[in-house]
Amino acid sequence: MNIFVAMLWLVLGCASGASAVAAEGGHGAEGMVHLDSRQIKAANLVVRKIGLRRRAIEVRAPGTVKFNGYQVDDVSPLVGGIVMARYVRLGDAVAAGQKLAELQSTALAQAEADFLKALAAHRKSRAELQRLKPLAKQSIVSRSRLQQAESIHQADHASLAAARAILASYGLKRSEVDGLVGQQNYGRLILRSPREGAVVADDFRLGQHVSAGTPLLQIADEKTLWVEARVSQTELAGIAIGQDAIVVPKNGGKRYEGEVVNIHPKLDPSTRTASVRLEVHRDGGALRPGMFVDVDIATGKGRRALLLPRRAIQADGDRRVVFVEEKPGYYRRRIVHVGRANMGLVPVLRGLKAGDRVVVRGAFSVLSEMSKFGFADE
Repeated sequence: MNIFVAMLWLVLGCASGASAVAAEGGHGAEGMVHLDSRQIKAANLVVRKIGLRRRAIEVRAPGTVKFNGYQVDDVSPLVGGIVMARYVRLGDAVAAGQKLAELQSTALAQAEADFLKALAAHRKSRAELQRLKPLAKQSIVSRSRLQQAESIHQADHASLAAARAILASYGLKRSEVDGLVGQQNYGRLILRSPREGAVVADDFRLGQHVSAGTPLLQIADEKTLWVEARVSQTELAGIAIGQDAIVVPKNGGKRYEGEVVNIHPKLDPSTRTASVRLEVHRDGGALRPGMFVDVDIATGKGRRALLLPRRAIQADGDRRVVFVEEKPGYYRRRIVHVGRANMGLVPVLRGLKAGDRVVVRGAFSVLSEMSKFGFADE
């Protein structure tokens, strides 16, 4: 009796939370699993009503991942000097305006000294001119003396403007130039990040003497990348800017959505291919510049079919299954026959009908829950 009660208690306990029941039928019967709201949220479940859609006609081509060239900046000193300090390392995330490195420059120190001399002369001639103006009105000083003071002040003003322009050409901001008065350390040049991004190159050493224009660092915004696909001339006619594309890494894993943003106007004479550039949002994934990938570019529309994302279809032994929502929280396994995937979508040939509500994200979690109750191998 005690054994019977214990078994009954075990059955009732398993019925709470997630539960699965077999559908009527013999071999190959479908199963159903129930998930509560907590489990649905944890699985990040998404259900969609499916319908007939036109399949994309695609062109597949090999490609190489690169940085988005429009989102990459070389950081170079505009005046020669010696590297005294570095504030970032390769791979570091940086904010716009953040300090990257510091140089000490003799040429910059000389330019700053020239600026301070010009500033002093400008202030002196301005004070003299202001002193003489009221005296000239009272005829205490001659008109020619006033004109001479005006000419000296105009020359000093031009010299100051030229000295300020030289410092600006060396990369100093106006606030840095204005702060030179009273400063003790001259010739100090701070290189700052021109954008938010990551340090993707930092080929320099402390104590190194660098000339103006020498690239020291490279800052890239890695949120978007380029993929350069090589497309044959026979398939090029169907490709246009704005078409959708899917980028497939050689090692499998996550697929990335992209868009055609540029088509090179010239063919490579040796391969008879043209470069088609895609822009891809990285979304924190593992896509990296230098990787080899395959690219599927949608060039048109084909026949209508029931299309599901790859992740909606799960392997259950040697079968392919999906999960259809019969009512909120209840998902029935459905065996399906599918065709060849393209553009990340798989055509369902048998097993579903238009209007079915199918789990398109989180299907693996549903299958795992169902496997606990022994229906995965039916």
